[in-house]
Amino acid sequence: MPLANILDRETFFADPALDNELPIVNDVFWASLIEHVERDGIPAPGVILDIGSHTGGLLHALSRRFSPTEMYGIEPLPGARLAAARLLEGSAATVKLLDTSEWDRIPTGAINLATSHEMLYLEPDINDFMKRTRRVLAVGGVAYVVLGCHSENPLWHSWKPALVGAGHRVFDHAPFEIMAAASSAGLLPSVQPLRRSGWITYDPLRAEFPYPDVKTMFDHHYRYKLIFRLRAAHDRTISS
Repeated sequence: MPLANILDRETFFADPALDNELPIVNDVFWASLIEHVERDGIPAPGVILDIGSHTGGLLHALSRRFSPTEMYGIEPLPGARLAAARLLEGSAATVKLLDTSEWDRIPTGAINLATSHEMLYLEPDINDFMKRTRRVLAVGGVAYVVLGCHSENPLWHSWKPALVGAGHRVFDHAPFEIMAAASSAGLLPSVQPLRRSGWITYDPLRAEFPYPDVKTMFDHHYRYKLIFRLRAAHDRTISS
């Protein structure tokens, strides 16, 4: 089943305060993702999907930038979907926040822009993930998947036990494995680092997933945190 860490609790973290702080922590990453979309020059996306939408922060940022008419979010936690519904009220004419069992409620070929930020390590079957993503993408549609929690990032090997200890089921995926799964599903994969510069906000006294030193922190932000661009293999509307 997609997003296999569906828990009894209503929040991703055991401490709800950490869920509330995620939009602050992720703001720089979401801004970078949106910058990549803008640089690629895709047509204004009328229908947007965020996979692993949590409390709706990324969808909210996307709505402010692109003014879509319709937005979808896929999220397993009911409490997070409720919080997203409150945040996204009025952000688009139609907002649909779906459980991971409700992918079939998204029409085939409906999505102009799909995003996903740091959830692919929760997917047990990335081949199935890519097939689902490919099905919902419109002609000319593009998916952008951000992931730092992958097997080539040295930090993953220290962060993974902490996630398992917190009750999550997590999976080792390598970047080329992800790209091969995309290709098998009929998507043309591209990849680059998500960020190359900018401030890193980090409080070593409160970090849930700490860095051992500044070099490792820089490597995570500027080298190992990747953005994968996935588009239909026949679509040549975006320059490489």
